[in-house]
Amino acid sequence: MVEQRFLGEILARRVQIPADKLEALFAVQREKGTHLVDLVVNANLADEATVAQALAAEAELPFTKDLDPEKIPTALAARVPIGFARQHRMIVTAEDDQRVYAVVADPFDTAASDDVRVLFAKPVEVTVAPSGPIENAINRVYERQAGGAELEGEEGSEVVDESAGGDILDSDDEAPVIRWVNSLFLSAMKERASDIHIEPEEKEIIVRYRIDGELYIARRAPRPFMNSIISRIKIESALNIAEKRLPQDGRITKKVAGKSFDIRVSTIPTSRGYERIVMRLLNKSSALLDLPDLGFSPRDYALMDGLIRRPHGIILVTGPTGSGKTTTLYACMNRINQPNVNILTAEDPVEYELAGIHQVHVNPKIGLTFASALRAFLRQDPDVVMVGEIRDLETAEIAVNASQTGHLVLSTIHTNDAAGAFTRMMDMGVEPFLLRSSVIGVLAQRLVRVLCTCREPVRVMTRDLEELGLTTDRLVNRMKRATRPGSAYFPRHVQGVDVLDDFTDTLERGEVTLYRPRGCDKCAQTGYSGRRGIYELMMMDDAIAPLVLKRADAQTIKRAAMEQGMDSLRDDGARKVISGLTSMEEVLVATQEEMETEPERPSVRNVRV
Repeated sequence: MVEQRFLGEILARRVQIPADKLEALFAVQREKGTHLVDLVVNANLADEATVAQALAAEAELPFTKDLDPEKIPTALAARVPIGFARQHRMIVTAEDDQRVYAVVADPFDTAASDDVRVLFAKPVEVTVAPSGPIENAINRVYERQAGGAELEGEEGSEVVDESAGGDILDSDDEAPVIRWVNSLFLSAMKERASDIHIEPEEKEIIVRYRIDGELYIARRAPRPFMNSIISRIKIESALNIAEKRLPQDGRITKKVAGKSFDIRVSTIPTSRGYERIVMRLLNKSSALLDLPDLGFSPRDYALMDGLIRRPHGIILVTGPTGSGKTTTLYACMNRINQPNVNILTAEDPVEYELAGIHQVHVNPKIGLTFASALRAFLRQDPDVVMVGEIRDLETAEIAVNASQTGHLVLSTIHTNDAAGAFTRMMDMGVEPFLLRSSVIGVLAQRLVRVLCTCREPVRVMTRDLEELGLTTDRLVNRMKRATRPGSAYFPRHVQGVDVLDDFTDTLERGEVTLYRPRGCDKCAQTGYSGRRGIYELMMMDDAIAPLVLKRADAQTIKRAAMEQGMDSLRDDGARKVISGLTSMEEVLVATQEEMETEPERPSVRNVRV
């Protein structure tokens, strides 16, 4: 490996990295042994492509950013051991009678090129590429090999456990099943998958990834090897490999390139005689979003920021599983996390470690439930308490009592909209007068996919926007409510123009420009990359309180809130569509169960986007 200070001199000269920044990175490099290029990229001093281009120019070698794993012959690349390829960030891409061709991230790592020259007995022609595409190519090419012929003959073989906590990229284990499972995790993490599904079919095993809320088939494997794959995953997650009749839950911790992933494993028996496995991936090293980063409108952000700074009360976040409720709660706690605030949480499981916040992983098997944890918290002098979910009357009553004794309580509950939280709590057995005096706000949310940068504009007739409720009359009525004195939904300190209000004049023109997905290599031809929340924030005010006391239904409560100025989920979704963040189809699907309650709603027309 080339001396790191020599690389530093190249980067200082060609990328203009300040000397003092490099000296700090040299100190970290000596302490941890991390490659200097990785430290430069992680410190945001330059991106991978810029660094690789600078090294290629210095070495007078060709540079490429495009590396297609599908065009690399598996058998050829696999002649180089996977551990060597990952260590030196090198992959062999082609061979002819005269030479062998390789792509590398560090052109000055001449020892690696010499080893490949000896292995193939031919000169090596090198091209430089960023390390990210090279690592992706290594993962895909070698996983093709692991998922194919190398699994043959492995059925029933013993699977050996790895040392816990090791980095997958540092593993050079050549056992086919181990490599196949590790490559499964690697590709899922690389593609930002939130879940991995391993499903037995009649003739094969199908693996599906959930990416941005959608399931995609990621790979297939011969069905006879299902036992070996399941045994390997069970061993890693400390499950009973002999028990195949009952569901089991386990946990795996993996490291990839220094990032820690917590993987929750769930198995269930199926009628086909094999177990089905679903794994949820949680990146514990990822940066937590702050409240301003969640995508609130200026008004809802100001309201939410005010709610979490209240000294006591209950704030509920509602929505289906996977709608981002936990992320919102973490952002709220991160916002108010100060040395003078004592914050305790009860979670199942603890998804992210938060410095300065004391978190408890509930375990019903030993009697540590949400209710028992919350009861114990009240003896720990808390200022803020977060309960992962209110599931029963006992937890709900303790949360209400905590809010009435000077504590701020944050929690989630499963309902379709904000108004449904009140009826759900009353169904559990909580008295309406307790809800009136304790709940200060309810936030409903969904996740919609964000359009990729390859999005394309489309002209839409304004009448086609009626499906989203975007009509001139409705927006005018909304602005009238916005100026109503004393409304709890319009604090005076809100800054920023509401895109819905600003959109009224545009509607008069007869057509508008929105965006729709197109698809490119960056977004895997889906047209979307990442997700963002849409929100419905209901405040407890003088209009809602009497209805709660009267046990009014959710539709009546929601109608009253909207008359006071609350925006529905579809309103906020329309805001995201107008700003070009997402498409109409995404919002319509995410809010299709929403009950429209405004009396001036227009007739629905078909969307022609």
